[in-house]
Amino acid sequence: MDFQHISICLLAVLVIAILVMIIYNRIYYHREKDIDTRTSQLNTQLALVLDSNKTQVWTFDPMKRIFAVLQEGNTRKEYTPLDFALFFDNDDFYKLRHLTTAIYKGMEEAGTIVAKGREEEGKPTPTYEIHVSVLSRDRQGTPQVLLGIQRDTTKDLANQEESQRLSLRYHNVFNSSLIDMIFYNKDGILTDINDKALESFGIKDREALLKRKVKITDIPSYRDIDFEHFENAVFSSITDIDKVKQTDERIPELTVSGKYYYEVTLSTVRDEKHNLHGIIAAGRNITEMVQSHHRQQEKRKLLKDTTKEIESYITNINFTLRASGVRIFNYHPDTHELDISSDLNKVQYRLSQIRCVSLLDLSDRKRLRGLLLRMDHRRQGTFTTTFRTIFRDKQGRHVYMTFIAVPVTDKDGTITHYFGLCRNDTETIYTENKLREETEKAHETEKLKNTFLTNMSYEIRTPLNAVIGFAGLFNAPHDEADEVVFTEEIKHNTAQLLQLVNDVLFISKLDAKMVEFNYQETDFAALFDGYCYMGWSTLNPGVTVSTENPYNHLMVTIDEKHLCEVIQKICAHAARCTIEGYVRAKYEYRHGELSIAIEDTGKGIPPEAMSRLFDRFTKNESLHQYDTGLELPIIKELVEQMGGTIEIQSEEGKGTTVYVIVPCEMSSLEKKQN
Repeated sequence: MDFQHISICLLAVLVIAILVMIIYNRIYYHREKDIDTRTSQLNTQLALVLDSNKTQVWTFDPMKRIFAVLQEGNTRKEYTPLDFALFFDNDDFYKLRHLTTAIYKGMEEAGTIVAKGREEEGKPTPTYEIHVSVLSRDRQGTPQVLLGIQRDTTKDLANQEESQRLSLRYHNVFNSSLIDMIFYNKDGILTDINDKALESFGIKDREALLKRKVKITDIPSYRDIDFEHFENAVFSSITDIDKVKQTDERIPELTVSGKYYYEVTLSTVRDEKHNLHGIIAAGRNITEMVQSHHRQQEKRKLLKDTTKEIESYITNINFTLRASGVRIFNYHPDTHELDISSDLNKVQYRLSQIRCVSLLDLSDRKRLRGLLLRMDHRRQGTFTTTFRTIFRDKQGRHVYMTFIAVPVTDKDGTITHYFGLCRNDTETIYTENKLREETEKAHETEKLKNTFLTNMSYEIRTPLNAVIGFAGLFNAPHDEADEVVFTEEIKHNTAQLLQLVNDVLFISKLDAKMVEFNYQETDFAALFDGYCYMGWSTLNPGVTVSTENPYNHLMVTIDEKHLCEVIQKICAHAARCTIEGYVRAKYEYRHGELSIAIEDTGKGIPPEAMSRLFDRFTKNESLHQYDTGLELPIIKELVEQMGGTIEIQSEEGKGTTVYVIVPCEMSSLEKKQN
């Protein structure tokens, strides 16, 4: 009984032990499964964190010489040093090998390097910041596995370079401006002022002025402005400085005296949420200008009275002069292009070297070519030079532009492009001769006024008298059949009068340089025939027309609207001059220029009339019923403002050929087979 009892007890203990082992095994299994799940979650979270921060983790086993890169899903991909080196620049991977060797041998505990990635065509070269440290050691403390944390810093470096570029532009524009530039912060406290403003107000110590924290409300002209709801405005003020100092002295650094005439533009700087960040004041001292105006008031009053009669015909002409003609430019030696803009973040004009040279006077083109060649060779140093352009300002003077360029380099010291300012120095160039030029201008204006009034009086009265005369015949005894004739004559003369007014207005805009030219890439070959046939819409019987188009397509950068208008006017003029025979148009592209020729077999032009061909209100007698005397001057002015030339060859009784040459940039062309 004792043996049997013992056996049963042993069996019970064995069963209990087995049950305990089974229960422990399941608990351990579930616990291990939970740990694996938690580990997988942590690895996934780690991968997401690393990916969001553009960070990659890898290990290096110095004994096995194996790099293992941690990938998504808790997987590793192993690389030999030769394969791992393909991800980096050769020189930078050498620095990485040197660092890992130093840490493995115990010469360094950890280290950080910056390495470039491999270049890929069409993509920016990536840059990485790599930190290497010891992940595990053996019992003797020798590093067994090294840990590398690699972060992509490409975008950070690009943002840093962009910030430096914008900062350079700001300081160049602010400090080298020809006008007063003053900046107040969001609290209205003066934080920056350029040298021109210090000179204008006679302030000697800039730092003392800024240290005193002058408020914008300390200036009498700005005290009533609510800057929280203010945007932009232009102010002209007259301040008695002596009186202000006696009654309300707030800016003792101001040393000017007497009446002070000042013109200023106030602009607020706001963020996307319309919160005020600061106020910019751009102004100029116009005291001398106003005093000079007062001294010459009587002379200008006489000139103003004499020109009053023509103001109704040329109301769109604007003789105001901009406070500053400063523009920002960038020249790129790689593309040989010059970008000009009045906005820090937007390119307004992009000019090729050929276009830049064509905009200068012939006497200065050689100097410009030399300057462009120096920048193409990426020469160091600041370039400052003044050029005479082909343009004239609103006073009829040649426009002189001064260019100040400084090289911009990358972190390796290589010049990437040239940044600078171009400003209109016409006023400075002409200062010494201003009195003589004003006198000559007064005489020329008087002569132009008399000629213009004489011609306009005749040209307007002729069709206007015809309209009044035929309109009066309706009230006189007449035959009803004659009313059709009266009506047609009134329509004809009204149309002629309207055409005259339109031509006068348009040529006035051309004279004032108010016509805007929009240069865009255009397939000229596809549009040339259409331009011509629109001009040939009305032909005399027996006249044939044809075009010679040598290209399947010709992509050039031109002002399509105004060049089309020039071709249409010339074709229409040729069609009206030709009674019999033909009118033919052709064109060719050569060396950055578009050459257009329009030939007719009309009456031709007498030799004595050739010298007066482009004079205003000089009519072609054979086209008296169509021509206003302004058609050819308009064509000539349009072509020249596009930088081109026009030439007319004619023989009386045999016909006329008009040649138009305009500069352009060609991007692609395809000639016809025959």
